[in-house]
Amino acid sequence: MDVAVAAGVSQATVARCFNTPEVVAPGTRQRIEAAAGRLGYVPNAIARSLKSQSTNIVGAVVPAVGEYWQNVVTGFSRCLTASGRQLLLFSFLDQADVDDTLEAVAQYRLDGLILASATIAEAQLARMRQTGLSLVAFNHPDAAGIVPSVTVDNEAGSAELARHLADLGCARVLYVGGVAAASTDRARFRGAARTLASAGATCNYMEAGAFTYEAGYKAADRVDQMDSLPDAIMVGGDEVAFGMLDGLRQYGITAPEDLLMTGFDGLPQASWAGYDLTTLVQPAEQLAEHAAELAARGLDTPSDVVPPSVVVAGTLRRGRTTRRDEGPPARPQSRPGRGCGPQSRASR
Repeated sequence: MDVAVAAGVSQATVARCFNTPEVVAPGTRQRIEAAAGRLGYVPNAIARSLKSQSTNIVGAVVPAVGEYWQNVVTGFSRCLTASGRQLLLFSFLDQADVDDTLEAVAQYRLDGLILASATIAEAQLARMRQTGLSLVAFNHPDAAGIVPSVTVDNEAGSAELARHLADLGCARVLYVGGVAAASTDRARFRGAARTLASAGATCNYMEAGAFTYEAGYKAADRVDQMDSLPDAIMVGGDEVAFGMLDGLRQYGITAPEDLLMTGFDGLPQASWAGYDLTTLVQPAEQLAEHAAELAARGLDTPSDVVPPSVVVAGTLRRGRTTRRDEGPPARPQSRPGRGCGPQSRASR
């Protein structure tokens, strides 16, 4: 009321000025904004949302740990802010907390929700779709067909990394995944195993237990205990790969001198001199834009219609971990060579 009186207009005109300023004459809008500035008036977002039936808030359910997810959340926030919306974050520490987190989401009025975890079960996805909320699953291959989804092409990206190793002569590859139950992990291993098998190479699976640096560091212990090193290790996420590289160094095992290594994600740290990791770079900004757009546009897909799915290709980054010719001279080997790596651990 005070702003309307000070500007000499009606309350309805003040409301239009802040909700739909394009319909208010420039001169009138300037008077209202000047009056609001003098009086310290701030529009009430909650009141506006009750009237417009829109909050301009999009939620995101995201794991609470990991450099990858921090980058993803930053991308969501940037894209949503650019469109005049705000991000409300719901995080969880482990899979057991997902149900509680999804229940907490129901207490808020959101214009959309991004489900950004590949470990959210299909039953949980289906249950969330029944709420009528505008949903999008992020980097969750198994979500396709259940809710709208946006994902990098995990299987094709991993296949490209595997072809790179096969071209280098690797015949025995170890795949270290993060969490075997994650749909991204399964898709990436599937792409690697099929491609290597077609090249006559083997690809065994090892679960690190989490997509974290710490999990990769611990998994290095199991690699050191092997009777013989693989030619190469394909790691299902860059953070796990960073941990493995550092963990293996404590045993005197380095890449590319003793074995080759690849990651997946294309985190900024992959280009650091201490890692220089060969990896599959996800187009993070593009993926975040697609997810933010789908979640914020209020998409209401009828239950009998297959939801849209956006799949984006990644890009291979060749780092020093698969470029032995560009790294330091290989150490003299006292054991016979095998493909692109050493065979026996007898000299250790």
